[in-house]
This record gives sequence, C-alpha cells and structure tokens, in this order.
Amino acid sequence: MSRLLTSLDAPPSGRARPVWFDAAAYGQARLLGGGDVPWPSPAELSSFFAKIGAMFHSDAILVHLADLFAQRIIADQQLRAAMAARSRPGYALRTLLADEQARGTAVEAVRVLAATSGPVPLVLTMPAPGRWLVAAAQQAQRDGSDPGPPDAGQAETAAMYSADFLRIFAGTGVDGLLLDEGRVPAGELIHPEAYRPVLNVAGHYEWPVLVRTDAAAAWPHGPVPGVAVWLGSDPPTGPDEPSGRWGMVAGPDFWDGATPSAEAGLVLAPVPAEAEPEAVMKQVRALRDRFRASGLFW
Repeated sequence: MSRLLTSLDAPPSGRARPVWFDAAAYGQARLLGGGDVPWPSPAELSSFFAKIGAMFHSDAILVHLADLFAQRIIADQQLRAAMAARSRPGYALRTLLADEQARGTAVEAVRVLAATSGPVPLVLTMPAPGRWLVAAAQQAQRDGSDPGPPDAGQAETAAMYSADFLRIFAGTGVDGLLLDEGRVPAGELIHPEAYRPVLNVAGHYEWPVLVRTDAAAAWPHGPVPGVAVWLGSDPPTGPDEPSGRWGMVAGPDFWDGATPSAEAGLVLAPVPAEAEPEAVMKQVRALRDRFRASGLFW
C-alpha cells in the first residue's frame, strides 16, 4: 500500500481520522502580509510550509501547482503573450505547462518540500484538466474574459498536456495527486474518464489519485478505475455501497465548530485567507483536545 493510503489509516498527526488543512491562502495572509508564496526560493518556501505545519499539523502537505504557474504568468508578459498567440482550445495550457522556468521551479519546490516532510505525505494539487484549460485561457487574455466551461473533448486534450507535464515529478518524492474540480455542480462535472491520460501516469508512478468536488457529493459517477478517493461536499448519495474511499470538503461552518460526517474517512479543511486567527486556532486546538479526551474521530 502506498504511503498516502497508509496515512489515511494511520494519520501522521496521531488523529484517528486524517485532516488535510488547505492553508496556503491563510498562510499568505497571516505570514506573508498578503504576498506571494515564495515558490522560487527553496529556503523561504521550506520555512513557509514549516510554519504552516507547526500551526495545523496537517496530515498531508498540499502543493498547489496552479498557484505557482499563475505567479509565473504575472511575472512574465512574454509568456502571457505566447499563451494567447493561438485561439484554439488548450493552446494556452499547453504553452504554460511547457514553460521551462516554471517547470524547473516546480520540480525544485517539490523536491525541497518532500525532503523536509518527514512522515507527512506530499500531494500535488492541480485543477482538473478541463478546469485548468479554462483557467489558462482566461489568464492568457488581458481582459480576463471567460471562455466558458470545457466540454469532454477539451478536457481530454487538456488531460494529455497535463499527463505529459506530470512526468517531470518522477522521483521527486510525490505521494499522491489531487484533481480539483472547484465548485462545479454535480450536473456540470466532466466524467473523470476524460482524464484517463492523467490517471494512467499517476498509476505508473504509483500516486493515488483523489478528486475534489466542493459542490458535489462524493462519487457522483460511481466507481472510476484509477481514482482512489473522492472528496465531496456531501457523503455519497447513491443507493448502493460507496464506490471507494471517500471524504468530505469541510464547509465554512467547520471553523465555527461543525464536525463533518463521522463516516467520512478523510476531511479536507480549506482555511479562508480572511479567517480570524483566534477562531482558527481555537478549532485546531478543539480537534486536538477532542481526540485526546475521547480517543474518537480526531
């Protein structure tokens, strides 16, 4: 069994159930004064993630690749122009993912964070290919115009570009891959089979794949070969047994003390950038104390 899947059964934090704190945006606001995550500086990046780790004791380190590449676009207008040079769907994403400077920064960042992660698994987090295709097309345009939602064909094209890109992380210490569909409703989700090239690459490198849907229940399409875990806004809703491991994306009320379903095997807790530090730390301490007092859940 992979290190990531093992950690779901025996969380590094000591909790009975793993909690992944998605805290980069909060860390930017509170530790960096709203500045950028220091992706190009390995020492500063390691320090930033170490401070977040000390605050939350997350059971995974989440590396947001889209944030790293978005910084690169802002810093290099020639790259933006190159992305906008052709109008065909997927061209902007293909050009972005081929940028050598961004690729080098990403590989070095992952190597550094994996080397200092200890027992905590490192998970690459990226938009689902169709979502990244749309985001890149929007970033390429100076007016930020919305190109509209992707269709299955565009998602398949984006998956080929994304799969080729992911090969650069071979041997860097990656433990898993999280595909983020964002807040797309269940009826507008693209079936993960369109992402088969990405699932195949992840399988080759033995990276368990997780899918995140902030506005759809877990496993809305039933079982998907190559997807190990589904993180949804709600538990699976089908009449049959769940299609596989599942967890929940905690809602805003999590920071008011709400507890996600006890049946969820994993909780992903986004930490809002604007959250009050006192309220955040109160909930983190409450989770720790609740586990120590009862031996249940956390």
